[in-house]
Amino acid sequence: MVKIFQFGLLFFLLAGCFSSHYDRTENFNFLWKIGDLQRAGDEANRLTKEGSKRDRLLYYLEEGAVARMQGDRKDSILALSNAALEYDRWFGPHLRTETKISEGLLSTLGSAELKPYKSRIYERVMLRTYQAHNYLLEGDRGRARAQVFKTRQAIQDSKDIWELELDSAREQAKKHKIDLSKTLSNHSGENALKEERKKIQSLVPPNLPKFVNPAALYLESLYFLHGASQREDYAKAEYSLRQLTSIYPENNWIKEEYKLAKSGRKEANPSTYVFFETGRAPVRLERRFDLPLFFFRATSRIPYLGLAFPILRTNDQYLTDLDIFSSGNAGKSVGTKLLTDMDAIVAQEFDQYFEIELAKAITGTIAKSGLQYLATNAVRSEDDLSRVVVGASAGMLAQVTTKADLRSWSTLPKQIRFGKIETPSDQKLTLRGTGTKLSTDVNLPSSQTNLVWVRSISAFTPLRLIGVCSL
Repeated sequence: MVKIFQFGLLFFLLAGCFSSHYDRTENFNFLWKIGDLQRAGDEANRLTKEGSKRDRLLYYLEEGAVARMQGDRKDSILALSNAALEYDRWFGPHLRTETKISEGLLSTLGSAELKPYKSRIYERVMLRTYQAHNYLLEGDRGRARAQVFKTRQAIQDSKDIWELELDSAREQAKKHKIDLSKTLSNHSGENALKEERKKIQSLVPPNLPKFVNPAALYLESLYFLHGASQREDYAKAEYSLRQLTSIYPENNWIKEEYKLAKSGRKEANPSTYVFFETGRAPVRLERRFDLPLFFFRATSRIPYLGLAFPILRTNDQYLTDLDIFSSGNAGKSVGTKLLTDMDAIVAQEFDQYFEIELAKAITGTIAKSGLQYLATNAVRSEDDLSRVVVGASAGMLAQVTTKADLRSWSTLPKQIRFGKIETPSDQKLTLRGTGTKLSTDVNLPSSQTNLVWVRSISAFTPLRLIGVCSL
């Protein structure tokens, strides 16, 4: 009976303390989606102070994004800086870190959401992009420049981290004698997980480079092109714009700027660029799959393994475009063009990490199955009631702790679009949601190049002017 008590205690300790990411952030997400930024910001601040330490990085990202939307640059800079510090705790400047024993244990015994959140690649890039823009709004060009370079570094570091994680995942699969390649390439027609992956892959255009965010590239190119202080700055702008022309070969604005960067010249006429963030990025939902497994040994094959695995769901209720015009001259407006499709970027990274996440899910589920066997075998000599209690408890523990990791930066947009217009002589612009009455007026500084950033959460919430700055 002592063994039964010990196992029951372990079950209740793990099951009782577990709550999903959606449970913990339900109130925050509701407030943000309806546009109540003040209360959403308060809730994000509460989570960073009182929420689970394992999710602290994610809460800082949410807090920084909401503060930025409210125009509170001081709090946004602080929150995003704290998020960057949390990231550095795990990876550091040279991608050196040690996995803690407790984390390794939880990756086997517990849900993936019980592991510390280390962020996703597209989130790290957006963190640096937002912070660079924050510093531009503050007029701190030195720190803005540093963040621009960190955006580039985030992409390179992420490629290295991905390769390390992929090697580790494959090694773990081999330790369990799993032929991951054969499992992934199964054509039996029974693999629903494979069909789900095809849906995700269909969201990604073929010319989108891996781990690249065009909005980050474009902000960087504008920074170097219009704020150039030396010849090398034009070369940096040319490098980024060359990539952008390969992604959007029909975009005349980008092509014109690419020509300017190659010739080492700046825009002749005063111009204003409008960055338009709209909608909400995809969310991760859990789905159960029966996966056909293949092992390196023909005699060691489990026909099917039940897995909890994340899928992506896009948010398709959003403001599709923005009309930009000189105040009082609505008849002559400029629309926006797609710059970053976050659906595609998130889906591409999801696909890149598919093998890694699958290996973790498989090895974790097999390990839990082994623990179930050990637990029930330990009480084989006990009475019937004891065996039933332990068997049921072991099964429930495996069920409760077999959860997909559904965490992600929820306040990111669905799309980032942009438009370019010659700066009006009276320095006044109106931004209006296409086909709606949602609008905001903007007073521009008297500068050669202006940058306006505006945010829309949905087609029913007000436009939020994040800030205006000069380059």
